[in-house]
Amino acid sequence: MSEGLDDAVQKYVSSVESDAKILPLDITGTEAHVLMLYQTKIIPEADAAAILAALDRLRTGEVNLGSSIRNVEDVHEVLEAYISKEAGKEAGGKTHTGRSRNDQVALATRMKLRQDTRSIQEGILQLVSALLKLAEENVKTAIPLYTHLQHAQAGVLSHYLIAYAGALLRDYGRFGDMCNRLDASPLGAGPAGGSCLPIDRDATAKTLGFPQIVESALDATSSRDYIAEFVSCAAIMMVNLSRMSEDLVLWSSDEFSFIELADRSSSPSSAMPQKKNPDVLELTRGKAARVIGDLATVLSIQKGLATGYGRDLQETKEPAWSSADISAGALRVIREVITTMKINKNRMAEATESGYLTALDVAEKLVAQKVPFRQAHLEVGSLVAAAHAAGKPLAGLDGAEIRQACTLDPEMVAKAMAQCAPDRTAQMRTTRGGTAASEQQRMITKLKKELERLVQESAGRKKASAMEADKMRDTIRNLLDRSRRKND
Repeated sequence: MSEGLDDAVQKYVSSVESDAKILPLDITGTEAHVLMLYQTKIIPEADAAAILAALDRLRTGEVNLGSSIRNVEDVHEVLEAYISKEAGKEAGGKTHTGRSRNDQVALATRMKLRQDTRSIQEGILQLVSALLKLAEENVKTAIPLYTHLQHAQAGVLSHYLIAYAGALLRDYGRFGDMCNRLDASPLGAGPAGGSCLPIDRDATAKTLGFPQIVESALDATSSRDYIAEFVSCAAIMMVNLSRMSEDLVLWSSDEFSFIELADRSSSPSSAMPQKKNPDVLELTRGKAARVIGDLATVLSIQKGLATGYGRDLQETKEPAWSSADISAGALRVIREVITTMKINKNRMAEATESGYLTALDVAEKLVAQKVPFRQAHLEVGSLVAAAHAAGKPLAGLDGAEIRQACTLDPEMVAKAMAQCAPDRTAQMRTTRGGTAASEQQRMITKLKKELERLVQESAGRKKASAMEADKMRDTIRNLLDRSRRKND
């Protein structure tokens, strides 16, 4: 170029702030690339050692890039300039052999999202563990179950907690499925069509712990579907956390008073001394909207792009970083809320006894007496209307009121209603996934076994990743030691 960028243009196109989060991974990716260049005899040992020594000083914090990061387009440019300064222009100039910034940034982005995925999955498992612990303690804690935010059936608190444990484990699985596609190396794809040099893409993939490569060089550099999929997983999970947050906001209100949030996860009012505001939960609802917006941004950026790298793709990174940070943070704070809140069991029981939560159970008792369900539904509906008009609970209707409200045998109806006391009906539902204590405990046991398996798998992946990193470090250390001995 005959002249440098105008200052305003430079600032506009710069991705330095966004790139700061992938700089450590760019260093690791560059180390793997340089090792491969040496092992394939594309560059000599002395040059590889000089480059790797410079990168090692940067990686360990012995030196830092400092002010050199300012007024540049991206950190990849800064990194190569740093290497050339430390290792010498001739050696440093060989760093970028066989690659482009296109595959370089795609690699660092995939590596970061792989890390973020594992961090989020770990957070999911910790939250599920907290939910299941609380569920075990509340298998018989009565609580109304809702549809349309109206009383539906008498239930137990564990039933609610198990529901979200299951939803979160599906989120865990979604992230895992996504990561199987994310976990592929684009390094060595070059700008769009690969390289004439005998580089070994499989070697760098193995060094960096990737089980596969993105084979098509064009696909590797121009596609960002893996970012869209990552943010999609985050958005779905945040919607689940937002719904849970909404329930807890309602339950902590004076009107419900089902729970009391701990002071450490609440905020005071600036004006009203009596207030304890559920700000953490409200912000989770708001941040869920941000992640949904991040997904719309990532998809919108890609929808009109011609095939091949376009600078537009630079703008997909910030939504990815944002959704990752929000998701990990939300999992931490919701776990804090769950583990520290107080449960008002008496108030929950009172709410379960009010209204007509046993209506369906009464209808099903009549079905057991050979009454067609639709007829039972209509007859019990008439009984509820009569009880409501009389200001009584359903079981409070006497024989004359029952006879007047429905066409069925009053004794049969009275017996059915007597069997369906609010504190008993939840324990009567023994169908698979029902609210009976036996089913609650079965589901908790099953989920705990699944949780244990996933925790062990996660620990195994972490150990394998650490071993891969150690192996790469050992290879670099041996090369540097050998080079020093030759120089001595």
